[in-house]
Amino acid sequence: MRKKISPKTKYNAALVAVAAMYAALLVGGKQILAVLPNVEIVTLLISVCAYVWGAAIVFPAVNVFIAVDIAIWGVNTWIISYLIHWNVVALCFCLLKRLNFRHRYAEVICVTAAGVVLTVLFGVLTSFVDVLVGYTGKGFFVHSVDLAKRFAVMYTSGVMYYATQTVCNAVLFATAFLPLVKLNVKAQMRLQPRDERDQSD
Repeated sequence: MRKKISPKTKYNAALVAVAAMYAALLVGGKQILAVLPNVEIVTLLISVCAYVWGAAIVFPAVNVFIAVDIAIWGVNTWIISYLIHWNVVALCFCLLKRLNFRHRYAEVICVTAAGVVLTVLFGVLTSFVDVLVGYTGKGFFVHSVDLAKRFAVMYTSGVMYYATQTVCNAVLFATAFLPLVKLNVKAQMRLQPRDERDQSD
């Protein structure tokens, strides 16, 4: 006789599928938008995932995304930036969820500000890592000579890219974040075991 699978087991299996789906969305979203310079959807997707599904889903999804990118593009200094930045984005929005906003406009302003600040910091982080760390076939090495001067040159050369990326993310967060959150919350409610769903009602 086949053993009946409990609702909790089904729910946990569904959560694994959600993490895999988000990892695929991150990889696919990045690849599709690569044709549009300075436009990216990874920050928004990670933020929504963290905000709705929490740490147990977003961190595996983020790190699978990074692992797939390594398989596609190979090893270089960008890995350091990705490991730091995307996990920080996930952590920030896991923490933001705990604020339990009562007003929609306050929520929009706060998440948009967080998205903008994190996007600005991405430009700073990648520029800093690229001038501090180098990579050869033998591994990573640190190059700290004239660090401030080289950082200024590196960051200034990409400032228009970073500015455009920041503006795009400001628009995306202001317009798409809450609708995507609402969509994900509905999906989350459908996946929950019936007894837990009834308690939340």
